[in-house]
Formats: sequence, structure tokens, C-alpha cells
Amino acid sequence: SHQKTKMAFRAAILASLLLSPACSFQGAALPNGNNIKFSKLFGGKSDLDFAGARARPSASRRGFLDTCTAAIAGMATSAILSPTNKALADESSSSLVPKVLVLGGTGMVGKEVVRQLREKNINVVATSRNGRDGTAALDFTEVGGDIDATISRLSEGCTAIISCVGSIGTDMDGLVNSGSGKVAQSALPSSVKKFVYISVAPEVREASKGVSFLKDYMEGKTYSEAAIQSAFGSSGRSYTLIKPTFIYGGDEFKVSPPRVATGYGKLVEGLLSTGVFRAAAGVLPGIIGIALEPPVNVEAVAGAAVSAALGSNNVGNVLDTHDEIVDASGV
Repeated sequence: SHQKTKMAFRAAILASLLLSPACSFQGAALPNGNNIKFSKLFGGKSDLDFAGARARPSASRRGFLDTCTAAIAGMATSAILSPTNKALADESSSSLVPKVLVLGGTGMVGKEVVRQLREKNINVVATSRNGRDGTAALDFTEVGGDIDATISRLSEGCTAIISCVGSIGTDMDGLVNSGSGKVAQSALPSSVKKFVYISVAPEVREASKGVSFLKDYMEGKTYSEAAIQSAFGSSGRSYTLIKPTFIYGGDEFKVSPPRVATGYGKLVEGLLSTGVFRAAAGVLPGIIGIALEPPVNVEAVAGAAVSAALGSNNVGNVLDTHDEIVDASGV
């Protein structure tokens, strides 16, 4: 209320006066002719009136003043940090924390991206196809013409989008993998300034030509990359395309989608990172050369994505080798 605010203001003035080194009441001079009456500050009677030259309270009075100082400072702090004011302060503080929309937040890469963002106390909005595990539902096979309104709602207040969406070996590969590009276009009117996309290495795309079951997957990825670069390649916005050959992580092996557990993956990564295998991968053709390139830990891929979303880069950036991704991740 107005009255409480007025009292808090008065308490703050008095606390400031009592705590000020220039007014320690141990021989400090007050401006001549000025009377500071605490009774006027608080609208009641008080014998703590100081006039003119010097205030020299007795030891007992100094003790009393020390007690008053602590009490009044507490009153001021309590009033200023009332539940209403504290809520306003918390809201203001929260608005300064970045907010990131993570597409595909329940997949292997998406879960790790969400974990790393939350570890940094970043506000996160994560999506999944069916809205499980506390995520927002976003199904690219069903959203249709509603995508603009959906993305407008999900990206409200966000500074960045990280897309970890991917589908391979299904009839919907083209639709799902082109979804990230459509999101980039729909996000243009929003507050989003950065778009990070987990795509696929160019050598994998080249080697997959003529492989029929990968056709829709690659076409969807190619469309999304082009749409993201077009939408976020202009001034004031930026994009980062992260293009690993193969990502490993987790604690299980799977065929569809392909998964290699962390322990085995690290062993293979270490082996294929040696000079002999690096040299062989550089000269052997097609799928053989790709098979000899070191895979990337999911923590590194997610770390590179998080760094790009929170960083200050303002131009397009492409990370398409093992070393570039690992270096960008800081892992």
C-alpha cells in the first residue's frame, strides 16, 4: 500500500542516516541550522532530535542508537523486500535469463542439450512428438498449416532455438526432417535470434546418393539447412549447423535408430582419432572412409549446440568435422 511504501521510504532514510560514516554520532558535525527530528520522519514523538553543531550522545545512548540502527535497517529491508516487491524482483531477474526452445527434447541428443542448458540455469522449453515427460507436443506429421501459430506460442520470449529433430527409416522421414526448416521460417517474427541445427556430415550425404531408403532423410535435411540459412543468415540473426558423421552415447546399442553405447563409442573414437586412421579416412573412398572417421560423443554435440545458442556469434557457422564439434563444445 501507499502508506507502507511511505513508511519503508522513511525507514530507509533513517537507516541510511544512522549507518552513514559521516553521521556516526561520535563528534560528527551536522549542518548548522538544520534540525533532523525523527519524530517528523515517523509522525510521532521522539527525543532523538539533533540540532546545529554536534551530537555527542552518552555511551548508553550510543548503545541505544546502535540497537535502533539495526532495528530500522531490518524494517527497511523487510518492507522493501515484501512478498510483492520480491516477486517483482524475481520476475525482473528471471526475464534476464536466456530462454531456449529445444525441438526434439526427448531424443538422445535433445535430452543431453536440455540437461546442459538446465545445468547452466537456462530457461528451457522442450518439445517431443507426443508431449511426454513434461515437454510440449510438436508433431511435424500433423501440425500442417498450424505451424506458424504453434511456433509463435512455443518460442515466445526465446532467444534461441536448437533443433535436434531427426527421423530415419520411416515413411515420414521427408516430412519430419524438413520440419526444422519450416520452424526457422515461422520463427522470423519472434524474439529468436539464433538457430542451431543438428544435421549430417557432407561426406555422409555424398555417400548416401543412390541409397533409396535414405533419400527422404537427406532431402529433408537439405531443405532444413537451406531454410535456416535463408531465415537466419541476415543481419541481427545467426545460425549454426552441426554436422557429425556418427553420434554415440547412452548405455545401449540399437539398430533403428542406430545407437552405440558410451563405453564402446569412446573406445572407437580414441582409436579412430589416431594418426594412422585419420590418414586412411582421408584417402579411402565413400562409406569406407566415413567408417574410419571418429564418431562424436553426444555430450560434445550437445555442448557445441548449447555454446552456439548462448554465444555471441552473429554470422553463419558450420561445424562439420569431429575436431570442430569437440573444440566448440569445450568438452
